[in-house]
Amino acid sequence: MMFEGKETMAGNLWQPLIAVDRECFGCGLENPHGLQMCFESNGTTLRSTVKMEQRFRGWSNLIHGGILSTMLDEMMGWTVMILTGKFMLTRTMQVAFKRPVYIGAVLTVTGSIKERVSEKRVLVKAEIRDEGGLVCAESEGEFALFTREQFLRMGIMPEEDLAAMAAAIS
Repeated sequence: MMFEGKETMAGNLWQPLIAVDRECFGCGLENPHGLQMCFESNGTTLRSTVKMEQRFRGWSNLIHGGILSTMLDEMMGWTVMILTGKFMLTRTMQVAFKRPVYIGAVLTVTGSIKERVSEKRVLVKAEIRDEGGLVCAESEGEFALFTREQFLRMGIMPEEDLAAMAAAIS
């Protein structure tokens, strides 16, 4: 499902975002085992649409709760980076599962900033809805914020990847 250029109720356009890490389990488009989430933003909210493939199966014909949790964490992380322009790491995350998700479902994941606690901390929320608009899972998380230089000193990613990511989120 493509949303590019579609106006929101507030009149903001959804703009596609570019993923830099091609192998990331959440957003890596070249990771054949991953979620391959693509994101777009309207300036206050991010969203992604994902079809739940057989490879994400948990018990019987249900999608594994860890996969849904990963989708929420990935959405919240992208939300933080895009809406704050900072690098981040997840500090805490709470997930509430509201209804089962089945193989083949097409889900829409959204994320937004709940509260900017300080220059170093932000609270974020995300939710997963099914094609009928029903909430399947929701989460809140606290994220630690970092500058590019801090991330570089921590050795989290190579400098060239960090530079590409910095360009993508600025």
